[in-house]
Amino acid sequence: MMKYYLMAPGPSMVPERVLLEMANPIIHHRTYEFEKVLAKVRGQLKNIFQTKNEVVLHASVGSGAMEAAITNCFSPEDKILVIRSGKFGERWSEQAVKYKLNVLNLDIEWGHAVKVSDVKKILEKEKDIRGVLCQACETSTGTQHPVEELGALVKGYPNTILLIDAITSLGINNLPVDKWNLDIVVTGSQKALMLPPGLSMMSVSGKALATMEMAALPRYYFDIREELKAVSKNQTHFTPAISLIQGLSVSLDMIEEEG
Repeated sequence: MMKYYLMAPGPSMVPERVLLEMANPIIHHRTYEFEKVLAKVRGQLKNIFQTKNEVVLHASVGSGAMEAAITNCFSPEDKILVIRSGKFGERWSEQAVKYKLNVLNLDIEWGHAVKVSDVKKILEKEKDIRGVLCQACETSTGTQHPVEELGALVKGYPNTILLIDAITSLGINNLPVDKWNLDIVVTGSQKALMLPPGLSMMSVSGKALATMEMAALPRYYFDIREELKAVSKNQTHFTPAISLIQGLSVSLDMIEEEG
């Protein structure tokens, strides 16, 4: 019998333990049974994000979490700096333009990491930048950006937040969200977390949450404030990806066992 291997950057192979868990009968998301699963997953996600803050779950791919980060954190015409060194840096920019943000692009040769000194020069010149958007690892090239140094830099600007796409980084590379002062970090289920596509996660710092209170872009399904209210009660605002969250509880168990 031929064994099937998926050798792609994502989706990645889903372990048998995870598949078996997701094959269980569906449960209702407004039951104590699901609340127990979500409570467990909430704690495990905080561990893998290395944060004390809440991690929000959405039934979407990672690009949905990227869009949610933009709509929750900014207002029309806000100026943002997007670091572009590949296809997914360009995606940050494309989404921001759709929402009428004032986008400054810092274009880096593909395969090369951004120089923090270049970001600093722009922040010193453009005093009204509200956000810096970057990949932890640019999927299209595998390039890792100096996220720790970017976090230390942006921390010094009280009106600017740092948004990090960690879809191909979280669970693979060390990414201590709180220690590195990362305000928004998004990831998806289909890479290091060993799940099918369809579940996104986002950590939210106190600084980012304060920014959300002032943001004026429209948001409904992706309203992070509403999700935070719900998750404090071990619930989700809308119907969640129940089977994926059940599978996530097992994949996170496996990660913790591996260390």
